[in-house]
Amino acid sequence: MNHFPPREGSDDPYMIVVRGQDYTLKGFADRSQWPPEMDGAHTQGLTSIRLRRQNSGEVEDIALTNIKAVFFVKDFSGQTSHVDLLFHNRMPPMECLWIRIRFDDGETIEGIIHNSLDHIVGPGFFMAPADPIGNNWLIYVSKSRLTGFEILGLRPQVKSLRRPPKAAASTTA
Repeated sequence: MNHFPPREGSDDPYMIVVRGQDYTLKGFADRSQWPPEMDGAHTQGLTSIRLRRQNSGEVEDIALTNIKAVFFVKDFSGQTSHVDLLFHNRMPPMECLWIRIRFDDGETIEGIIHNSLDHIVGPGFFMAPADPIGNNWLIYVSKSRLTGFEILGLRPQVKSLRRPPKAAASTTA
């Protein structure tokens, strides 16, 4: 159903895992509910997501406040024995920030975000994990559960953070 990296123009739902303080929800979220550009999602009115649960098929709205994060995953089984790759030193610095975040439950994740104001002014931001072979390919991070945020350096833009190409203006004869 889902493809990694996600196919451009696909209508397949995203596979996501929503983690809160004491819960984990796995399910599918229609792509149509996400803004066309992930940066500025909150300024575009994204305050909750509609999730179809993996096992029951039950559909519910999940508020993005007071969650830990929304993990966009390749599959639901995960990779429990996988040790994250925590740095890249062969890439030339570019337009994204390489960051390390720490949640209030002690989990630490490194990733890449756009060098924009979204991670500062909004209640959350999108981050591409630094580890290219891990299960997560994109994470929405709710700032309400963060206890640490470090900028480790500059990195090139990764595919999961790229903005979709602008549609070419068509002319009719």
